[in-house]
Amino acid sequence: MSPITIITNINQLTKTKLAPVLPKKWLPQFQFGLKAYSLRTFHSASSNARQVVANPNTASRKSERLLANIGLAANLATAFDNLNLIKASSYVNCDHSDMNGLTAFVGAVQTRNGRAIPCLIETTYSDRLPGPSLTTSPKRKLALRQARAEERQLIGFTEHYINALQSLASRLGFWPKLVFDRGFGNKSLVTYLDAAGATFYIRLKAGRFVELDGQSIEVKRLVENDTIINLFGLKLRVVRSPKSRRATEPWYILTNDLTSTKAKIVKIYYHRFEIEETFKDLKHIWNLKRTRLNKPNSLKVILWLVSIGIASLYKVTKPTKQTVRKRHKKKRNSWLRQAYEQLQRASSLVLWGMG
Repeated sequence: MSPITIITNINQLTKTKLAPVLPKKWLPQFQFGLKAYSLRTFHSASSNARQVVANPNTASRKSERLLANIGLAANLATAFDNLNLIKASSYVNCDHSDMNGLTAFVGAVQTRNGRAIPCLIETTYSDRLPGPSLTTSPKRKLALRQARAEERQLIGFTEHYINALQSLASRLGFWPKLVFDRGFGNKSLVTYLDAAGATFYIRLKAGRFVELDGQSIEVKRLVENDTIINLFGLKLRVVRSPKSRRATEPWYILTNDLTSTKAKIVKIYYHRFEIEETFKDLKHIWNLKRTRLNKPNSLKVILWLVSIGIASLYKVTKPTKQTVRKRHKKKRNSWLRQAYEQLQRASSLVLWGMG
């Protein structure tokens, strides 16, 4: 694909798929947000805004209004859904990542091409802030820690994740299949998802106790590689993966999928690592490791805008395993980096000419 075609196709996608599903009153903010944050390296909320709006005061006000708009943050999910990247058969990897005092809980649809595409964004205050010290702690961190403490009195992390996942299912009208790493296998989440009819795959710690034939046993001591067990009063399944170069220790995968083959379940979990690579790209290609935002909604808006940009790149470049893997494995770039670099080449050609 010609680099210039990428720009043309993204413009067309924005006009036909994204803008029409948003309330008209928020279209100017949406268009400003796309220009300032979606496919642009992040420097700061104000700096990115000034790269789009010449007057510094106007740029600052536009940025503040955009990042404070809770209603638009919710509607950006609807715009993403109109790109039709999530099906009932899709697998959505779920994980969280700390971003300088705030935490993003992200669901990202597997592509099987090395990078998942974020399709669920929820944000809150980080639980990894340093202990308070009135003499040495920065004022920003103290404020974030206080806000986190107040929020935890109203809602815990697990309830926060459950609400976000239910919101995903409600807006789609169905439950995609959900894939989680260790740390998500608690009773509240497992029993909720099973009761809701959601299929899930959750990695367990080797020392986790389950019930087999009326006896409590660690999953690492299960004799079979594929065992029906009881946990939290539910009939579930634990699949143990074979060892490999990537996984020196086996994975113990808890699931309520009682029909798929063992090999398929292991493969489903293998592609969970796509979300970790996506987090790396968000922090390094988009430079979101630089964020110093104070409100969860600000991070939510920016992450949705970036996610819409990633999804748009995926739609217009149509990456395949062949295009990702044709080079020597040590020189391969992900489809996301390839698409981003194509976009930068296109921008250079528009600016400097075709010579």
